[in-house]
Amino acid sequence: MASFRVRCVSCERQWHSATMADGLRLVGACPRCGGKLLWAGPAEAYVPEVPAGRKQLSAPHLVLGPPRR
Repeated sequence: MASFRVRCVSCERQWHSATMADGLRLVGACPRCGGKLLWAGPAEAYVPEVPAGRKQLSAPHLVLGPPRR
């Protein structure tokens, strides 16, 4: 298994958490440089389950923060 969940092909930044992988799946590009993302497995595998009693998950910008460009 890869040591990362998602890696940017351009700047080689790596992300390791499932929450970040889900946010990046929704964003679709590296928030740092806008490059293409490489997944350690299928991107859909990082969709988290909604915990009981919670109606929706946090929006990607609340997890990732504003992009640095």
